[in-house]
Amino acid sequence: MSNASHSPKISDLHGPVFDAIPDMFVLYDKDHTILDILHPKPELMSDRPEAFIGKSMTEERLKQVVGANYHQLEAVISTQKPSRFVFRHKGYRSGKILYYEVYLSWLEAGYVLADIRTVHEKSVALMESEHLHYFFTEVLENLAIPVSVKSMDTERYVYWSKKAEQFGRTAEEMIDGTEELFMPKNKAFQAQQIDRDMLQGKEKQYQGVEKYTLRDGKEHTFVVTRTLFSFGDEKLILNSALDISELKETQSSLLHTKDELARKNMSLSSALSLAKVIPWGCDVERDVFYCDYDAYHPDHAPEPDGHGCYVVPMERYFAGVHPDYRQEAIRMIAELKEGKRTEFHETYMVHWFNEREWEWVQVQCSVSRRSVGGKPVSLIGSAQRITEQKETELALLKAKEELNVKNATLSSVLGIAHVIPWSGDLKTGVFSCDYNDYHHEEATEPDAKGEYALTFDRFFSRIHPDYREHAIEQFADLIAGRISEFHEVYPIHWYNDHEYEWLETQSSIPKYEINGDLRQLIGSARVITAQKQMEESLRIAKEEAERSNTLKSAFLANMSHEIRTPLNAIVGFSELLADAQDEEEKKEYLNIIKNSNALLLQLVGDILDLSKIEAGTLEFSFADHDLSEIMGELEQTARMKISDPAIEVACKECMPGCTIHTDRGRLLQVMHNFINNAAKFTRQGHIRFGYRKQPDDRWYFYVEDTGCGIPSDKIDNIFGRFVKLDAKAKGTGLGLAISKSIIERLGGEIGVTSVNGEGSTFWFRLPAGCVTTSGSAAEAIESPPESPCPDTGQPTLLIAEDDPANYKLFEVMLKKHYTLLHAWNGREAVEIFRANRPCMILMDIKMPEMDGYEATAAIRELSSDIPIVAVTAFAYPEDMRRILSSGFNGCLPKPVSAESLKKKISELCPGK
Repeated sequence: MSNASHSPKISDLHGPVFDAIPDMFVLYDKDHTILDILHPKPELMSDRPEAFIGKSMTEERLKQVVGANYHQLEAVISTQKPSRFVFRHKGYRSGKILYYEVYLSWLEAGYVLADIRTVHEKSVALMESEHLHYFFTEVLENLAIPVSVKSMDTERYVYWSKKAEQFGRTAEEMIDGTEELFMPKNKAFQAQQIDRDMLQGKEKQYQGVEKYTLRDGKEHTFVVTRTLFSFGDEKLILNSALDISELKETQSSLLHTKDELARKNMSLSSALSLAKVIPWGCDVERDVFYCDYDAYHPDHAPEPDGHGCYVVPMERYFAGVHPDYRQEAIRMIAELKEGKRTEFHETYMVHWFNEREWEWVQVQCSVSRRSVGGKPVSLIGSAQRITEQKETELALLKAKEELNVKNATLSSVLGIAHVIPWSGDLKTGVFSCDYNDYHHEEATEPDAKGEYALTFDRFFSRIHPDYREHAIEQFADLIAGRISEFHEVYPIHWYNDHEYEWLETQSSIPKYEINGDLRQLIGSARVITAQKQMEESLRIAKEEAERSNTLKSAFLANMSHEIRTPLNAIVGFSELLADAQDEEEKKEYLNIIKNSNALLLQLVGDILDLSKIEAGTLEFSFADHDLSEIMGELEQTARMKISDPAIEVACKECMPGCTIHTDRGRLLQVMHNFINNAAKFTRQGHIRFGYRKQPDDRWYFYVEDTGCGIPSDKIDNIFGRFVKLDAKAKGTGLGLAISKSIIERLGGEIGVTSVNGEGSTFWFRLPAGCVTTSGSAAEAIESPPESPCPDTGQPTLLIAEDDPANYKLFEVMLKKHYTLLHAWNGREAVEIFRANRPCMILMDIKMPEMDGYEATAAIRELSSDIPIVAVTAFAYPEDMRRILSSGFNGCLPKPVSAESLKKKISELCPGK
């Protein structure tokens, strides 16, 4: 509610002017609050003016205060447009009914000013009369027919509606005008005479049909009505005209149609009689059927009714239907009567025509008329006698069923054999077959016969060029009678125009014209692409097997050579070592034997990896690893192997905090192969390696050297098997081939860039998701927690080994520092452990009586903390996983060096 004490006063607004006006003024704000009242009228006020100041018009008791209607006020506030209205009010003092006129104005300051003045009752009547005049004028203007009003005092028009302008004159032209403005003079005279006769009292109203040419240039027919009425002392005539031109045309058309229908009805009756069709109707309310008596009535039928119809009660109609069809006929009629369906079409047997024989009829029926509520009240239908047609149809259906069975059997056989039957019309030069059996992709739909058709020329154009000419020649020989059958196999664009299919076709000529000319070909086509592919696969497999045998022989020969080379050095220098006296000479021989052993071990490992790659069984053990640790270990190992001070060995690119999810051993195997190759061919300079992230988010690993490089003509073959740039260089020639297989299995790619005489960079890329730059790495294979060696005083080792030579090797390596216990099998190892409790156990896996797994399980029942290390030739990742999950504390793959053996003992038995 607004604060009335600070609101403006009406007297502040042009005071002298308002003081001179006797009207009552009320000022409101936009919240409907009364702010001020000037010149209050006692008859309108139920209390002193001060009692209303500051009150809101939204209060129910004030909604009609001082006559200012609340809804009128609300409309002015919402639209900001003025409003004017008249109301009456019973005076508070005199008790008389008084009339007031109110004018509500919207002020720019956001206020509404109400000007309320007293008006006389006659003034109110005049205003209402003006309003009524305006209302009826709007009504006449919006009538759909032309209307005009003529004053008989002046015989001139005083009103001319908008619709009346179609007679060619506007309201401005016709007001105070006469009929001569839109009628010929003779017709205008006749109209004026009719109006004068009505004025003299001969008739009060005239109605007639008249023709006028309108603005569209066409002659229209109107029903014209003239009515005489009075308005005060003045006599007026109201004219209206209804255009019935279309109605007249429709009437003429209906008469013509009626004659036409009569002629057609006679023709239809004749046609129905010839077709043995009986039209009938059904009165749903009376439950009777009826039809023309002459069209149908049975023997002994009663006379026709007054309309010439034969009437049949519904019960008798259904009684004449065969029992097998009667309930269905009753149901159909019932559903029509209930409005559940609008029509039906059924065929059943009846004896309507002869009670001794059943005849087939085809009955059709639909709703012909409904009640106001939409309920069917009458039906219309027909019954056609079709016994002969039905018997023929049944015979054809039986023959068709038999034919369908035969065709289905034949189609099944052909479908199983993937054979497509076809025919060829020699006159039109067109092959055709069932569209569902075969069609080229260019054919979007079958022809009218449901077939796919193709011209001879188009068919042969799809055959592969290498086979086309021969196929055309054979086809020509068949037509010429030089051969009796056509049997060819060739590739063809069968299903589409971009892929060839192998097709086997056969054909012969079974039909001739009467004069002996050729008429039709029949044949079959069978797609044998799969068979051809199988034949090709068998051929390739045969060649591959032969090539594999050749490669196998070459491989075995090569391996024999590669194995014999280090083995020859081992055997030869072992014999020389036995006779050598000089210590330096012995060291040289031992070094040669050691290097040959390493080469032989590498060769065996490469052969095993290669065999697994060939068999597709090369396994990977994926886990998270810290790349920095891997590269650090790689750098340390490489520096130990490459001790030449002229060669710098360094990891140059390394990103801290990078974790790679891969097989750690396989990754190191590839990097070691790269570094070993670099060491073979680098005499001075550097061998640098590292990794980095590329713009495409893949990870790039490399080994760069300043060696001799690779000739450009040999780069493409560098990753082949047994490829060696220098025949004198050590190695098997398998390392890079194995590396390529490993990287491809890891989802990456491998390659080399090289400049002959300057050096090479071997590299590989791994997918983006395999390396992350946060988190800590976990080892690929986690060992069980190590158990400390029990303090037994004298360090005693139990060695379970069934091979005497291998035990002798352990004995030579360890006897100076440990007391050794020897078990020849797993069962003996368990018994010795139970009796002696050694410090540690070296356990072979493959042993008689009880293998290493079984022995370890039995020992773990006796002790959970004794360190057990597997020493085995089973050294693949899957073997390692099984060993470490079977109670072992570690694993040493054979062959075992003294250094690695002693290191493992020190790890598991500190101080021993």
